[in-house]
Amino acid sequence: MSLATTLSVSTPSDLEVVVERMFDAPADLVFDCYTQPDLVRRWMTGTEGWWVSTCDIDPRPGGTYRYVWSGPDGQSMGLKGIFHEVERPVRLLTTETFDDDFGMGKMLIDTGFHGEGTRTRLKQTITYESKGHRDASLATGMTDGMGESFDALATLLAELTGK
Repeated sequence: MSLATTLSVSTPSDLEVVVERMFDAPADLVFDCYTQPDLVRRWMTGTEGWWVSTCDIDPRPGGTYRYVWSGPDGQSMGLKGIFHEVERPVRLLTTETFDDDFGMGKMLIDTGFHGEGTRTRLKQTITYESKGHRDASLATGMTDGMGESFDALATLLAELTGK
């Protein structure tokens, strides 16, 4: 098991969840896996049996994104977001809301891609409108799902880099 498989989750304030993970790939490639629909579809699948049925991404300031996941029994879950800052390959700043609120409200998501040699430390700070929204988000098992998706991202990156 490589060092790239560890997900770190913290709550540094009543409004924030910070998720970090190291990936064995350069920052520009990890960034591309966040901003190119054909790559996003290959790793942001969620729990087993789910897939990304809609993946529209316009990665520029003011651009939008839309993801819909479809499940095995006809279920679906969607979200939409707006890009506020796009600094390839180091940062994405977005706001995001789920179609079904799940009590989470609007989230500000600051995703950093910090190159460390041939590896990348991804740090995502999710800021909620209230402690209640943050706690509701954590109660959904969101970080478990992120862990599964990041495992799939690590596998994709290994395929793309030949590691």
